[in-house]
Amino acid sequence: MKCKWSSNINNKCICNYDADETGYCIFHKKHKTIEESKAVIKLIKEEKINDFSGFVFEENFNIKDVIDYSYEELNFTETIFIKEALFNNYTFKGKVIFNQTNFLDFTTFINSKFRYSVIFNNVIFNPKHSNKKIFMGVEFTGQNLVINSVHNLPRLDGIKFDEYTKFILLDVDYEREHYINGKINYRIARNQANKIGDHERIGYYYYKERAYGSKTIKVEDYPTYRDYLSSKFFDALSKYTVGYGERPWNILKVSILTISIFALLYMFIGIKTLNNELIGISIKTLKQYSLVEILNTYIDLWYFSMVTFTTVGYGDMIVTTTIGKILVSLEVFFGITIGAAWTSVIIKRMIR
Repeated sequence: MKCKWSSNINNKCICNYDADETGYCIFHKKHKTIEESKAVIKLIKEEKINDFSGFVFEENFNIKDVIDYSYEELNFTETIFIKEALFNNYTFKGKVIFNQTNFLDFTTFINSKFRYSVIFNNVIFNPKHSNKKIFMGVEFTGQNLVINSVHNLPRLDGIKFDEYTKFILLDVDYEREHYINGKINYRIARNQANKIGDHERIGYYYYKERAYGSKTIKVEDYPTYRDYLSSKFFDALSKYTVGYGERPWNILKVSILTISIFALLYMFIGIKTLNNELIGISIKTLKQYSLVEILNTYIDLWYFSMVTFTTVGYGDMIVTTTIGKILVSLEVFFGITIGAAWTSVIIKRMIR
């Protein structure tokens, strides 16, 4: 009877080893005895296995004691490491794939060398070890390092990249206690993208770095509470208005929202035309207006708000009240400021 293990990713990927009474082979079965775990390592070395898809390692795994033979690729897809997985001080001489790999205990790659591409996709690390620098001293000279949708990714401090290596870090999120890891890891990705000229991803990395950085702002890091509030305010302003300079569409949304709000305020204050006709609605007699009348009035004042915001000012409508003049002045100020921010962001992205 063949082992009944099959991949959750690819149904065509099945195991051809013979199964025991559990229905699984010695590589894929769980609850192995210590003797069976030793037999697994022995078989791997004898058969020079390089595809570990679905393997379950229930004892400490040290790659230096297991893989001492040549290979073109090491595939750890859906591999489960119950105890420690030690990949430190090892030279990987082929492509390495960690796809839906589960590290249930501590793992480390300290002082390892990667000569070819490496993929970490949908890998799960133990959150207890997320703050540990498990990649310290790693030398990466492969073409690509891809880390995608990894859970509890530890800090990447200490990785030494080749000047031509492309580092791709996508969809890696962190819980509150590990926000600093997100800030550091996306900064490392941004620095490497800058180094190799990967302009398509620099903006994404910078935004994620700033977003996690804003979540790590603490009051104890500032001399006064006022300085803390000031930093939080300007950080939030930068995030939601210009997307830290990386999301120009945020500016368009803010512009439309600003114009719409001021149009609503003008509707209750009243604006006069050149024919001395008052356009507006009185709150006291609001029930006397039909929905169509309110909508038409709002459209007229949205037009006035638009030309005021853009500082065009055709002059076909004017404000006469003190409150109206204050509102117009504020909207012009917002319009100039937001317009300058829009120009700055667009030019920055075009130059990049």
